[in-house]
Amino acid sequence: MFKTLKPLALGACLLASGHQVLAQSSNQVRQTGWSWSGHADHINIDKEAAAGQWIEDTAFAIGGTAEYYASDSENTLSLGASFIFYRDNAEFSQYVEDYWGDEDYEESDANAFMLFAEYGPKYRFGQDNMSFFSVRGGVSGIFGSERSISNCSDCYSEDIEIDGGVYGVLGIGQTLGAVDVSLQFQQYFSGDLDNTLRLKISGAF
Repeated sequence: MFKTLKPLALGACLLASGHQVLAQSSNQVRQTGWSWSGHADHINIDKEAAAGQWIEDTAFAIGGTAEYYASDSENTLSLGASFIFYRDNAEFSQYVEDYWGDEDYEESDANAFMLFAEYGPKYRFGQDNMSFFSVRGGVSGIFGSERSISNCSDCYSEDIEIDGGVYGVLGIGQTLGAVDVSLQFQQYFSGDLDNTLRLKISGAF
């Protein structure tokens, strides 16, 4: 509970201060186009759901996002994908034969693929509008979530039943030259994920 409440309290403070700054930043310059980003996530999974699937309640993810922003709106649409790497507690091993007939003893890993979409405003403020914060709603789906041996078509595998869901996003960031660097907190309201902390680097190309 404390892990969730602390970032939410921080987000509320960011919102309050951000709206005050926005009132003083009426000269914001808006553009239209796409930005592209890469991100790294620390994911907290519901403890009961994780224990039932024999994985740890934290995971790591990397991915990318395409974000559309319009000149006549502060709202942005983000479409992205992530590869999730579970910390597995039920690994298995199996002899694997390669194309040339050589056998080797391989261990399984536990991974998943996530697709997500987010929508909401992104506000710029500060000197030359180089700082920004965002408030968004999002939804994610997790696919191909399994425990298996990589690059093996006939090996044993097990499904890992972890679901995405609906979540809210609070983020703050800074423009550094041609790129934006931001830190985002995602709080899930449904599914098996608890929350996510994301480091994101983006730029328009």
